[in-house]
Amino acid sequence: MINMVREVVRSYSLLLAVPIFFITVAALSAEKIMVIPAIFSAFMVGFAVYADSDVEIASDFALNKERISTDGLCSGVLSLKAKGGFGVITVAVPPASYVEGDKALKYKEGLELEKGKASRVFFKGLNDLNARFTVDVKALKRGTYDFGLVTYTYHGLFGGRVIERHDDKGIRLTVLPKYKVVQRGVWRISPSSVTPRVTPNRLGPYSTDFVAVKEYAPGDPYRFINWKATARSASGQLMVNEFEREGLRNVIFLVDVGRSMRLGFSQENPLELSIPLILSLSKVLLRYGYNVGLWTSPPTGVSVMPSSGQSQFQKVLDATLEVSYWGERGIDLEDAKVLRRVISETRPLLVILTNLAVLDDGRALKATICANRMETHCRLLSRALLIDVVHDSIIIKRELAAEFPDLKLLNAGITRKSTYELLPQGIKVVTWDPVSERVGGVMARVMPLVRWYA
Repeated sequence: MINMVREVVRSYSLLLAVPIFFITVAALSAEKIMVIPAIFSAFMVGFAVYADSDVEIASDFALNKERISTDGLCSGVLSLKAKGGFGVITVAVPPASYVEGDKALKYKEGLELEKGKASRVFFKGLNDLNARFTVDVKALKRGTYDFGLVTYTYHGLFGGRVIERHDDKGIRLTVLPKYKVVQRGVWRISPSSVTPRVTPNRLGPYSTDFVAVKEYAPGDPYRFINWKATARSASGQLMVNEFEREGLRNVIFLVDVGRSMRLGFSQENPLELSIPLILSLSKVLLRYGYNVGLWTSPPTGVSVMPSSGQSQFQKVLDATLEVSYWGERGIDLEDAKVLRRVISETRPLLVILTNLAVLDDGRALKATICANRMETHCRLLSRALLIDVVHDSIIIKRELAAEFPDLKLLNAGITRKSTYELLPQGIKVVTWDPVSERVGGVMARVMPLVRWYA
């Protein structure tokens, strides 16, 4: 504010210096011709004072679509009105209005201008300004984007007034990931044994089949408290009986959000390619009556409790929009406790999507799925099916595509067999090279395994 006041004072001082100079010269020289520049300079000062009046700027921004899929287009229309003032107005609409702060990289990677300019400059003369322009934006990456910020800056003609404003219209653009809808498959994934068909819920009612005695956790029924075991507890912890639960078969997708999942490119890496596969598998599993859930590893607060029904698919879809690299979200320790408890109670099939480029990256995953969390030996909390999303071919294909457009790569996952031998026993591994195999192909290999292990 102080700097702005100084600039205003300096501008008016320079404007006033000109007529004062000519008036002084005219008075000293007694030349009538010197009166003309003095009058003209005084007129310019008066015009500058008139032009430096308050300016009223109003804008209206709207999208033709607020939900699109990746590679889809949406159009934004801005209407701008300005009254008063005399100068230049610079206007920026999304995605150009999100060039600063934490969101800048997200918008740069996820959105691209297809047509038009998201930043415009208009001259505001003596008449009112009415402007309108359209921008076409292409979505490159899934996610939810704030898309209503309009910024504009007004510069007075003589630099006497500078106005900067931000107007948020509260618009959100949802970019949905593309997934494959399998109408009819050659596999059979319905459970081989008949399961009780109860009202679909996330866990099902408790049965009378005793499992074990465990420490009390928030949410455990008080009627299951084992008072004798509590009295014998050396640590004084409250102990409860654990019973099997009835209901449908449970499948929980566990998405690794570690650093290896970002190897590749911003729009094409193991993390981004895993999302369409999860949605495609979820669609089929829910159609066959499975309970489906979703978590991240390490837990980042993005989760969906296991449940069935087609409404569950929308919950999974909404959750995948929030899945991101764990360094951007942080680890949610409470969510980690909830995940381990859900696994211990529902005994689901864990379908893990990761990239075993570096085995050390799986430490957080190991801490999640191992019951004892020991470095030497891991006892799994539940059955696990691991899908290893290979990134090597993604990079090679992108680098060589220009020179070798018909290049076909062999499955790069065959070199990881030694890495798989170091995994905890009981984990079935499916290697997926997205460049050499499409989503439908890996689904044909995964579905029979889901039926077998679930």
